Amino acid sequence: MIGPSRIALQTELFTNGSHMVGRLNMPPGQGRLVDVLNFRGESVIVLYDVEAKKLEPGSDEVFAWPMAQIRREAILLAIPHDERSPAGEDQRPLEYVAKEPHRFSFLLTNFAVVGDFHLPRGADIGSVRPLNSSEFVPLTNAEATYLPDPALTWRADVIVVNAAKAELCYPGADLYPQQRS
Repeated sequence: MIGPSRIALQTELFTNGSHMVGRLNMPPGQGRLVDVLNFRGESVIVLYDVEAKKLEPGSDEVFAWPMAQIRREAILLAIPHDERSPAGEDQRPLEYVAKEPHRFSFLLTNFAVVGDFHLPRGADIGSVRPLNSSEFVPLTNAEATYLPDPALTWRADVIVVNAAKAELCYPGADLYPQQRS
């Protein structure tokens, strides 16, 4: 049950082998999924009304659970749906810095993710090191492809990537550029 100060957010979570869709009860004052994922006070993310399925090719079985606990460090990707700030929280924080999008690609064990990584205006893109972070990073206008079965692709306004689980990243939208002749 959602308390009066909680906000329900429909969320998709991906691990190396599973895809789960459920409701995350957001604490007050945390209007973004990335903020919840980066909160180090909890090692487990709890989803309610969960539909889960294995990602392996040929697996069509869907499991329905009233609740599931997912170890935060096992989460590779997360997609928020209908993410909105509660009324009155649409104001920019005092430490707001104007940012601009730069296309970045991330490669994880089973996923390739491409999206816009937002950097402070005028930042030197060559000095940006998203993999130095052990945090989750949001990409906008993003696409995630499951590498063992590339027909499984998700597109979303926001895909949150666990930078600690990424094997590589670089500025650009093509993880595997064409080879030179």
